Amino acid sequence: MIRFLQWRRLVAIIAAISIPIIIFFVAAMMMVQANDAKELRRVVDLSYQRRAMLQIILSEHQDIETGQRGYLLSGDPSFLDPYLKARQQMDTTLAQVEKLQTPAAVGSDMTRLRDLTQQKLAFSARTIALRQNNDFAGAQAMVIGGDGKRLMDGIRAEIGQLRRAEEGRLVILSKESDEAQSKLRLHSFLLLGLLTTLLCISGLIIFRAFRARAAALARLDDLSRRREAILDGAMDAILILNPSGSIEGVNKAASRIYGYTADELLRRDVGMLFADPPPRGQVATYLRNMRLVEGEPGYLQEIPGRREDGTVFPCDVAVTAVLLADGIHYVVVARDISERKRVERLKAEFVASVSHELRTPLTSIAGSLGLLVGGAGGVMPDRAQRLITIAHDNAERLVRLINDILDIEKIDSDQMTFNNSYVDLGAILQQAVEQNRGYADRFKVSLNLGPVPINAYLWADSDRLMQVLANLISNAAKFSPPGETVDIIAQSDKNRHRISICDRGPGIDEAFRSRIFNRFAQADSSNTRQKGGTGLGLSIVREIVTKLGGEISFDSELGKGSQFHIDLPAARPEEAEGPVDRLLICERDLELAAQMSKALEATGLACDIVHSTTDAMEQARTRRYRVVLVDSNLPSGGGIGLVRNLRRQPGMENIPILMISADSRHGGIEAEALRIVDWLQKPVPLDQLVTAVRQTITQRERAGQPDVLHVDDDPDVLRVVATALEGQVNLTSVTSVQAARVALSDRAFDLAILDLGLADGSGLDLLPNLRVSGGIPIPVIIFSAQDADPDVAASVQAYLTKSRTPIERLVGTVHHLWQQTDGEAER
Repeated sequence: MIRFLQWRRLVAIIAAISIPIIIFFVAAMMMVQANDAKELRRVVDLSYQRRAMLQIILSEHQDIETGQRGYLLSGDPSFLDPYLKARQQMDTTLAQVEKLQTPAAVGSDMTRLRDLTQQKLAFSARTIALRQNNDFAGAQAMVIGGDGKRLMDGIRAEIGQLRRAEEGRLVILSKESDEAQSKLRLHSFLLLGLLTTLLCISGLIIFRAFRARAAALARLDDLSRRREAILDGAMDAILILNPSGSIEGVNKAASRIYGYTADELLRRDVGMLFADPPPRGQVATYLRNMRLVEGEPGYLQEIPGRREDGTVFPCDVAVTAVLLADGIHYVVVARDISERKRVERLKAEFVASVSHELRTPLTSIAGSLGLLVGGAGGVMPDRAQRLITIAHDNAERLVRLINDILDIEKIDSDQMTFNNSYVDLGAILQQAVEQNRGYADRFKVSLNLGPVPINAYLWADSDRLMQVLANLISNAAKFSPPGETVDIIAQSDKNRHRISICDRGPGIDEAFRSRIFNRFAQADSSNTRQKGGTGLGLSIVREIVTKLGGEISFDSELGKGSQFHIDLPAARPEEAEGPVDRLLICERDLELAAQMSKALEATGLACDIVHSTTDAMEQARTRRYRVVLVDSNLPSGGGIGLVRNLRRQPGMENIPILMISADSRHGGIEAEALRIVDWLQKPVPLDQLVTAVRQTITQRERAGQPDVLHVDDDPDVLRVVATALEGQVNLTSVTSVQAARVALSDRAFDLAILDLGLADGSGLDLLPNLRVSGGIPIPVIIFSAQDADPDVAASVQAYLTKSRTPIERLVGTVHHLWQQTDGEAER
């Protein structure tokens, strides 16, 4: 098909070039034919004129001869009139004939005719002279001599020859003209035939092109209908956004979910669909910061939505990029997860019920049976002892089953908690061996712990790590032949610790190895029933090890046993000695990173420096940090991408993160969702950086509600702000500088919101009064209709323009400044 299209395109190009050329040649030949016909007519006319002039010459000679004879016979001079007239015209006539003679071959003939004419005129003149002298006999003798007749015959013959030559020449020209016209017609017909063929081919190509275009349009229409049907049939809301965050297209589900019509959504900012609409333009910044690329997976997060009737609902939002003719656009897929949340809530309630209604009695049953097996109830008959042992073993099996099911549920709901701390590898391995020795004794298998490296520490949850070790050791003991030994081997290098659990069992079948970590995977169901197990243990082990930042692998050989290896990041011994204020600096600029580290270490802080997202993730897995500084322009994913990955790292969910950017725009919705506590703009003064880090480390949540002073001469603004902050702060609203000073004299405030243009002055006049005990200034927010002045903005904590700032942002700024206030500013 492609070759056919290429051939058709080539033919069309050739036809497009050839047709004008052929038309040009046809026109040229027609012009040549017209010129040839015109030339032929000219030559024919000349030939007719020459023959007519020759006839006139012959007539003049006849007049001369007639006049001569009449005069000779009669002697009457009146007979000489034709002679004299013809003699006078002869030279002129001959000259005209010679003038019409163009062919060179005719020139010699005319010379001869002129000679004969001169001789004939001379002969006639002599005879007439003799007659005039009354010598009639002499004149008669000359005539009788025959010279005059001979000359006249010669003239007639010469004129006849010239006339025949003209006729022959005219025949030849006519024949050549006919042949030339025949060839020209042939060539014209050939070219016209070729032109017709090309026109037919072009017409065919155009016809097929139109037919192909119609078919393509039909396919496009069909594809469009299919896609429209898919979009409209989707259960999720699908929105197309332009780079500014405005909605350009929606499907029917979007109208059904959000309650708006399509016309009401088009050209509107997508933020209107959020429960907490961001400031206009913030969505565009958020989309740019995501750095989405067409063809790559998008970004999914949960953002509460708001319907047209004002109801708020949970919503999963996925954003992907698509490159269209007018630039990059974004496809947003929003799913109402209200039902899922309800099911999850029911599921959580069920799990809680299971945990309470099953775990508690099973623990009591298993504990009681264990006491009886241990002899706490006294000596029992052997038969009763065997029955109690069976009951105890099955009770413990049920406890493990319930625990595995609950752990899988926690993993699925991302609710498995990790309380990481520095763990001594030797101590945790020794504890694991002791706790599982009794279980191994049931299978007559011994446990052997090899040498453990000195000062080997892990940053891990000791309970979860013990769960992993117990699972692997019990599996190894369960599948080992009686009398064999399970070896627990620890190895360390600079960056990791490897724990290997080695058994001498039957090994793992080749066909089962790819599924060994899948849920409910069992190599041999009959053997599993004999040994016991749910098929969930190794799946849980892998999830826990991954959450701890490690990896699990295995080696196995049929008939010789298996070795499971756990690789976990190593912690440095000095970190295990106690808490340390250590910072991670993720900065691509090596010189700037060094300067930042030097300034921070001068205040007693320890710093690690990385220059890429990969190194940052590796450091976060191997060491604990109090604060992380992130360059927003890091390579391989950018700063936002790094923060997103750090928040998924166990133990990093609540670590304070400060973003450093050369862009004055903040991260907006993304920064809030990722809990970025501050956004510093480059170039960052080192003293400001140190202050920001120190405040981040020492800050604590403030209790109670702050006392806020709001100064504005517009009562409507006072009422709106009061309504927005109702129940969140203790607000005092005044309308003038004087009233504000009175309020400040009565009580102290934690924060102030000032308007600049007041009736009796400027809100800046109150800055000296806005202090707490000790002269420490309180945070001040300028909330004014005037645009920000750099000097004024530098003197306060926040400058918000009324026309550009939603009330929600003012409320958020109040809360942010209240929580960021250093403890020294507290009353």
